[in-house]
Amino acid sequence: MIRIAGAQIPVTKDPKENSKHIKAAIDWAEENQVDVLLTPEGSLSGYLNTFDNLLIGSNNLQNLCNEVVLYAASKNIQLALGTEYIKTFNFGKVKTSQIRYYNTSSKLIGHYVKQMTIPLENAYPGKGPKIVEIEGTNAAGPYNFKVGSFICNDMWGQLDKKQVVIEDLFYYRGWTSKIIFHATNGIRGPDTQDDIINEKIKEFADINLWMASKFGVPIVTVDNCYTCSGDYYNGPTSSTSGIILNGEWLVKAAPTGTDYFYHDFNF
Repeated sequence: MIRIAGAQIPVTKDPKENSKHIKAAIDWAEENQVDVLLTPEGSLSGYLNTFDNLLIGSNNLQNLCNEVVLYAASKNIQLALGTEYIKTFNFGKVKTSQIRYYNTSSKLIGHYVKQMTIPLENAYPGKGPKIVEIEGTNAAGPYNFKVGSFICNDMWGQLDKKQVVIEDLFYYRGWTSKIIFHATNGIRGPDTQDDIINEKIKEFADINLWMASKFGVPIVTVDNCYTCSGDYYNGPTSSTSGIILNGEWLVKAAPTGTDYFYHDFNF
Protein backbone atom coordinates (compact mmCIF):
# COMPACT_ATOMS: atom_id res chain seq x y z
CA MET A 1 0.00 0.00 0.00
CA ILE A 2 1.16 3.53 -0.78
CA ARG A 3 -0.48 6.65 0.67
CA ILE A 4 -0.43 9.62 -1.71
CA ALA A 5 -1.58 13.09 -0.67
CA GLY A 6 -2.11 16.61 -1.91
CA ALA A 7 -1.93 19.95 -0.11
CA GLN A 8 -4.27 22.72 -1.23
CA ILE A 9 -2.42 25.61 0.39
CA PRO A 10 -1.94 29.39 0.01
CA VAL A 11 0.64 30.41 -2.60
CA THR A 12 1.76 33.99 -1.95
CA LYS A 13 4.37 36.21 -3.60
CA ASP A 14 6.62 35.67 -0.53
CA PRO A 15 8.67 32.43 -0.80
CA LYS A 16 9.58 32.55 2.90
CA GLU A 17 5.89 32.68 3.83
CA ASN A 18 5.16 29.88 1.36
CA SER A 19 7.77 27.66 3.00
CA LYS A 20 5.77 27.87 6.24
CA HIS A 21 2.61 26.62 4.51
CA ILE A 22 4.57 23.76 2.92
CA LYS A 23 6.08 22.77 6.28
CA ALA A 24 2.60 22.78 7.85
CA ALA A 25 1.46 20.43 5.07
CA ILE A 26 4.47 18.20 5.73
CA ASP A 27 3.56 18.09 9.43
CA TRP A 28 0.05 16.98 8.48
CA ALA A 29 1.51 14.38 6.11
CA GLU A 30 3.67 12.93 8.89
CA GLU A 31 0.71 12.79 11.29
CA ASN A 32 -1.32 10.92 8.64
CA GLN A 33 1.45 8.52 7.59
CA VAL A 34 1.62 9.87 4.04
CA ASP A 35 4.33 8.52 1.75
CA VAL A 36 4.31 11.09 -1.09
CA LEU A 37 2.98 14.67 -0.90
CA LEU A 38 2.16 16.93 -3.89
CA THR A 39 2.00 20.74 -3.61
CA PRO A 40 0.48 23.31 -6.05
CA GLU A 41 2.21 25.01 -8.97
CA GLY A 42 4.64 27.63 -7.68
CA SER A 43 3.90 26.66 -4.08
CA LEU A 44 7.38 27.61 -2.82
CA SER A 45 8.47 30.32 -5.24
CA GLY A 46 5.10 31.95 -5.68
CA TYR A 47 3.45 32.20 -9.07
CA LEU A 48 4.32 35.05 -11.48
CA ASN A 49 7.19 36.05 -9.21
CA THR A 50 10.09 37.98 -10.71
CA PHE A 51 13.42 36.39 -11.49
CA ASP A 52 15.26 38.80 -9.17
CA ASN A 53 12.94 38.17 -6.21
CA LEU A 54 13.87 34.49 -6.25
CA LEU A 55 17.60 35.14 -5.86
CA ILE A 56 17.92 37.67 -3.03
CA GLY A 57 17.98 37.66 0.78
CA SER A 58 15.56 35.49 2.74
CA ASN A 59 13.69 34.70 -0.48
CA ASN A 60 16.68 32.93 -2.05
CA LEU A 61 14.88 30.07 -3.73
CA GLN A 62 17.72 27.56 -3.64
CA ASN A 63 18.17 27.99 0.11
CA LEU A 64 14.44 27.74 0.81
CA CYS A 65 14.11 24.70 -1.43
CA ASN A 66 16.90 22.95 0.47
CA GLU A 67 15.21 23.90 3.73
CA VAL A 68 11.78 22.43 2.92
CA VAL A 69 13.27 19.34 1.28
CA LEU A 70 15.37 18.59 4.36
CA TYR A 71 12.31 19.20 6.54
CA ALA A 72 10.27 16.70 4.49
CA ALA A 73 13.11 14.17 4.71
CA SER A 74 13.24 14.57 8.49
CA LYS A 75 9.56 13.59 8.57
CA ASN A 76 10.10 10.63 6.17
CA ILE A 77 7.96 12.25 3.46
CA GLN A 78 8.73 12.07 -0.24
CA LEU A 79 7.97 15.50 -1.67
CA ALA A 80 6.61 16.39 -5.13
CA LEU A 81 7.27 20.11 -4.89
CA GLY A 82 5.57 22.51 -7.27
CA THR A 83 7.81 25.55 -7.65
CA GLU A 84 9.36 27.93 -10.10
CA TYR A 85 13.07 27.16 -10.32
CA ILE A 86 16.16 28.74 -11.83
CA LYS A 87 17.67 26.47 -14.45
CA THR A 88 21.00 26.99 -16.19
CA PHE A 89 21.33 26.40 -19.93
CA ASN A 90 24.32 26.99 -22.19
CA PHE A 91 22.87 30.43 -23.00
CA GLY A 92 22.38 31.45 -19.36
CA LYS A 93 19.96 31.18 -16.45
CA VAL A 94 16.18 31.08 -16.94
CA LYS A 95 13.11 30.64 -14.77
CA THR A 96 11.09 27.44 -15.22
CA SER A 97 7.94 26.02 -13.58
CA GLN A 98 8.58 22.54 -12.22
CA ILE A 99 7.41 19.63 -10.13
CA ARG A 100 10.57 18.54 -8.34
CA TYR A 101 10.60 15.04 -6.84
CA TYR A 102 12.64 14.37 -3.68
CA ASN A 103 13.00 11.12 -1.74
CA THR A 104 13.24 10.69 2.04
CA SER A 105 17.01 11.15 1.84
CA SER A 106 16.37 14.66 0.37
CA LYS A 107 17.80 13.51 -2.98
CA LEU A 108 16.32 14.93 -6.19
CA ILE A 109 15.09 11.86 -8.09
CA GLY A 110 13.53 13.67 -11.06
CA HIS A 111 11.78 16.79 -12.22
CA TYR A 112 9.19 17.86 -14.78
CA VAL A 113 9.16 21.26 -16.51
CA LYS A 114 5.86 22.89 -17.53
CA GLN A 115 5.34 22.85 -21.30
CA MET A 116 2.40 25.24 -21.65
CA THR A 117 3.75 28.40 -20.03
CA ILE A 118 1.95 31.73 -20.50
CA PRO A 119 3.61 35.08 -21.31
CA LEU A 120 2.99 36.54 -17.83
CA GLU A 121 5.10 33.79 -16.25
CA ASN A 122 8.26 34.70 -18.16
CA ALA A 123 9.17 31.04 -17.74
CA TYR A 124 11.13 28.91 -20.16
CA PRO A 125 8.98 25.96 -21.37
CA GLY A 126 9.88 22.31 -21.04
CA LYS A 127 9.74 19.74 -23.80
CA GLY A 128 7.63 16.63 -23.74
CA PRO A 129 6.39 14.24 -21.04
CA LYS A 130 8.63 12.92 -18.29
CA ILE A 131 8.53 9.71 -16.27
CA VAL A 132 9.77 9.76 -12.67
CA GLU A 133 10.24 6.53 -10.73
CA ILE A 134 9.46 6.65 -7.01
CA GLU A 135 10.59 3.96 -4.62
CA GLY A 136 10.69 3.61 -0.87
CA THR A 137 9.62 1.55 2.10
CA ASN A 138 6.75 1.99 4.52
CA ALA A 139 5.01 -0.14 7.15
CA ALA A 140 3.52 -2.32 4.39
CA GLY A 141 6.93 -3.00 2.84
CA PRO A 142 8.84 -1.72 -0.19
CA TYR A 143 7.10 0.14 -3.01
CA ASN A 144 8.10 1.21 -6.50
CA PHE A 145 5.99 2.99 -9.13
CA LYS A 146 6.24 5.38 -12.09
CA VAL A 147 4.70 8.85 -12.09
CA GLY A 148 3.67 11.07 -15.00
CA SER A 149 3.42 14.84 -14.53
CA PHE A 150 1.47 17.84 -15.78
CA ILE A 151 1.50 21.46 -14.63
CA CYS A 152 -1.64 23.59 -15.00
CA ASN A 153 -2.19 24.37 -18.72
CA ASP A 154 -0.40 21.17 -19.75
CA MET A 155 -3.60 19.39 -18.70
CA TRP A 156 -5.90 21.49 -20.90
CA GLY A 157 -3.84 23.60 -23.29
CA GLN A 158 -2.72 23.48 -26.91
CA LEU A 159 0.89 23.34 -28.11
CA ASP A 160 1.95 23.55 -31.76
CA LYS A 161 -1.66 22.82 -32.82
CA LYS A 162 -1.64 19.55 -30.86
CA GLN A 163 -3.54 18.66 -27.72
CA VAL A 164 -0.59 18.09 -25.37
CA VAL A 165 -2.51 16.22 -22.72
CA ILE A 166 -3.79 13.50 -25.06
CA GLU A 167 -0.39 12.70 -26.56
CA ASP A 168 1.29 12.72 -23.17
CA LEU A 169 -1.41 10.54 -21.60
CA PHE A 170 -0.76 7.90 -24.25
CA TYR A 171 2.94 8.15 -23.41
CA TYR A 172 2.39 7.85 -19.67
CA ARG A 173 0.02 4.94 -20.03
CA GLY A 174 2.33 3.24 -22.51
CA TRP A 175 5.20 3.50 -20.04
CA THR A 176 2.95 2.01 -17.33
CA SER A 177 2.73 5.10 -15.14
CA LYS A 178 0.67 4.17 -12.11
CA ILE A 179 -0.38 7.73 -11.32
CA ILE A 180 -0.25 11.29 -12.68
CA PHE A 181 0.60 14.33 -10.56
CA HIS A 182 -0.92 17.64 -11.66
CA ALA A 183 0.14 20.86 -9.89
CA THR A 184 -1.91 23.88 -10.90
CA ASN A 185 -2.52 27.55 -10.13
CA GLY A 186 -5.27 28.99 -12.30
CA ILE A 187 -6.93 32.36 -12.57
CA ARG A 188 -9.86 32.94 -10.22
CA GLY A 189 -11.60 35.44 -7.98
CA PRO A 190 -10.85 39.15 -8.38
CA ASP A 191 -8.41 38.38 -11.20
CA THR A 192 -11.44 37.73 -13.45
CA GLN A 193 -13.79 40.26 -11.75
CA ASP A 194 -16.74 38.08 -12.70
CA ASP A 195 -18.34 35.23 -10.71
CA ILE A 196 -19.76 33.63 -13.86
CA ILE A 197 -16.31 33.54 -15.48
CA ASN A 198 -14.92 31.95 -12.31
CA GLU A 199 -17.58 29.25 -12.48
CA LYS A 200 -16.94 28.58 -16.17
CA ILE A 201 -13.17 28.37 -15.68
CA LYS A 202 -13.63 25.77 -12.94
CA GLU A 203 -16.12 23.82 -15.06
CA PHE A 204 -13.67 23.84 -17.97
CA ALA A 205 -10.78 22.63 -15.80
CA ASP A 206 -12.80 19.91 -14.07
CA ILE A 207 -14.22 18.62 -17.36
CA ASN A 208 -10.68 18.30 -18.71
CA LEU A 209 -9.62 16.45 -15.58
CA TRP A 210 -12.65 14.16 -15.97
CA MET A 211 -11.76 13.41 -19.59
CA ALA A 212 -8.09 12.81 -18.82
CA SER A 213 -9.01 10.46 -15.97
CA LYS A 214 -10.86 8.24 -18.47
CA PHE A 215 -7.45 7.04 -19.70
CA GLY A 216 -7.46 4.83 -16.62
CA VAL A 217 -4.56 6.42 -14.72
CA PRO A 218 -5.47 8.13 -11.41
CA ILE A 219 -4.76 11.87 -11.36
CA VAL A 220 -3.70 13.68 -8.21
CA THR A 221 -4.43 17.37 -8.78
CA VAL A 222 -3.88 20.26 -6.37
CA ASP A 223 -4.50 24.00 -6.67
CA ASN A 224 -3.49 27.12 -4.77
CA CYS A 225 -6.28 28.41 -2.50
CA TYR A 226 -5.32 32.10 -2.87
CA THR A 227 -5.47 34.11 -6.10
CA CYS A 228 -2.87 33.22 -8.70
CA SER A 229 -1.33 36.65 -8.08
CA GLY A 230 -0.71 35.62 -4.47
CA ASP A 231 -3.40 37.55 -2.57
CA TYR A 232 -5.72 36.26 0.15
CA TYR A 233 -8.93 34.81 -1.28
CA ASN A 234 -11.81 32.98 0.38
CA GLY A 235 -13.60 31.87 -2.79
CA PRO A 236 -13.44 28.61 -4.74
CA THR A 237 -10.25 27.33 -6.33
CA SER A 238 -9.82 27.46 -10.12
CA SER A 239 -10.09 23.67 -10.36
CA THR A 240 -11.02 20.92 -7.94
CA SER A 241 -8.18 19.52 -5.84
CA GLY A 242 -8.34 15.79 -5.21
CA ILE A 243 -7.79 12.43 -6.85
CA ILE A 244 -9.87 11.34 -9.84
CA LEU A 245 -9.93 8.02 -11.72
CA ASN A 246 -12.19 6.96 -14.61
CA GLY A 247 -14.44 9.96 -14.09
CA GLU A 248 -14.96 9.36 -10.37
CA TRP A 249 -13.44 11.46 -7.59
CA LEU A 250 -11.77 9.12 -5.09
CA VAL A 251 -11.31 12.07 -2.74
CA LYS A 252 -11.87 15.84 -2.97
CA ALA A 253 -10.47 18.81 -1.09
CA ALA A 254 -12.76 21.53 0.19
CA PRO A 255 -13.70 24.02 -2.56
CA THR A 256 -12.12 26.90 -0.61
CA GLY A 257 -9.23 27.49 1.76
CA THR A 258 -6.40 25.30 3.00
CA ASP A 259 -7.17 21.60 2.89
CA TYR A 260 -5.30 18.31 2.65
CA PHE A 261 -6.35 14.94 1.28
CA TYR A 262 -4.94 11.46 0.72
CA HIS A 263 -5.81 8.11 -0.80
CA ASP A 264 -4.29 4.65 -0.42
CA PHE A 265 -3.20 2.75 -3.52
CA ASN A 266 -2.01 -0.79 -4.08
CA PHE A 267 0.47 -0.43 -6.92
